[in-house]
Amino acid sequence: MAQFPSPFSFSAGAKIGSSLNNPSGRAAYADSYQQSRWTGGPTFEFHLPLRFSIEFDALYRNENFSRSGTMQLAPTLNAYALSSHSKSNFWDMPLLLKYRFKLGPIRPFVSGGVLWTRESSRGDRSIRCTGPVGSCLPADYSLPAPSDSDFRSTNTHRGPTAGAGLEFHTRFVTISPELRFSRTQERDNRYTGLVGFTFGGRR
Repeated sequence: MAQFPSPFSFSAGAKIGSSLNNPSGRAAYADSYQQSRWTGGPTFEFHLPLRFSIEFDALYRNENFSRSGTMQLAPTLNAYALSSHSKSNFWDMPLLLKYRFKLGPIRPFVSGGVLWTRESSRGDRSIRCTGPVGSCLPADYSLPAPSDSDFRSTNTHRGPTAGAGLEFHTRFVTISPELRFSRTQERDNRYTGLVGFTFGGRR
């Protein structure tokens, strides 16, 4: 009996890339903002009939954020000088529906879906009176005096993502450069250049 190839297959590998812009959503509120140059992690793809597939990635990146300012507890008092610094680690986890155009050995593709970003941050805040001791705090102030503190936070953001690129098939690996757009927070429009290296799947 004749045997036909399965319309389904699976491939896996890794993606590495770099952010192409500084998203204004964070940089606009910082005295100093620095994002990691690189992002990368594993990628998995389930291939469907009619040149469709479902892709899932887990891409790591980080950033540093510093900010300073002043605070007065009363108009006649000296101000407190405030400063804070935080480092955030991100896992970007997009789930994408992907479609390939079959044009000979080079296959353009487009993709779109939803992105979940897991953010873990830790940092410290410092506060200093800009005048003599006691000149920043009202005499009748009933709350604890402002003081230095450390903080940690974990958040999950969600938003749309889309991309376009090309696939090049070699004997052992598929190479796929692409441009990807994502938006997980207000004003946080991110453009990322990526290159994928995957093994398996249909040729």
